[in-house]
Amino acid sequence: MLDSQSAAFAERVWDHASRLGNNAPRIADEMMEAAFPLTCTQARQEGALRMLRTGIISEVKRILRNRDDRGHQADFAEVCAAFAPLVKDLRSKSYFVESAAEYVSVPDMITEPELLDDARRFMRRKGIECVAEADRLDALFAAVTAAPAIQPLPNPDFNLGKRVH
Repeated sequence: MLDSQSAAFAERVWDHASRLGNNAPRIADEMMEAAFPLTCTQARQEGALRMLRTGIISEVKRILRNRDDRGHQADFAEVCAAFAPLVKDLRSKSYFVESAAEYVSVPDMITEPELLDDARRFMRRKGIECVAEADRLDALFAAVTAAPAIQPLPNPDFNLGKRVH
């Protein structure tokens, strides 16, 4: 997508978000046919519409996460100067709030602590899931590197190198 098209797409996302909230799947569903009519038609014909939708949702999420909130709130210190050092260290400008099913900006979460609580619990749960998956990969790595050279599994269609009919 060209830069000008990317900017136009982002503007459409924010326009839809202002009406629908920051729910990426809902925004993608409402705007993808209008934004990409030929692509959607082709993807539908090729059986790839679900994959296209997944990609569009991913891009919508990226746009929602990286929102520039300068117009919304110029300085986090306006909420409370004590929070500024904590906010500065955050890696994103908004976070997914499960109860709202959308990304919520950090200033909005500061003003509504129950949203902040939901966002932190969701992120912590996802982090625990990632650590558990890393543990499973560690176990697999240990097993693979500790095992003697891996022998291929015997193929039941072969007997001593000759094909059995």
